[in-house]
Amino acid sequence: RQQAPNEFICPITRELMVDPVVASDGFSYERSAINEWLKKGRTNSPMTNAWIDRHVTTNIQLRKLIDEVRLG
Repeated sequence: RQQAPNEFICPITRELMVDPVVASDGFSYERSAINEWLKKGRTNSPMTNAWIDRHVTTNIQLRKLIDEVRLG
């Protein structure tokens, strides 16, 4: 089985994303992981340590690409 590209891996969980979202830092994360990160009161990006907004947006294109790899 082929290894997933790094862009498909959540930087917080280090696992293949299922429900990717993009944060204001421009990076994609697994929705549950970034929500938990923010819920703990963190206001910094896990990737850059800069301030990030609490709003995240579904990364539809990345989700489609991941589904192609996961589901074949």
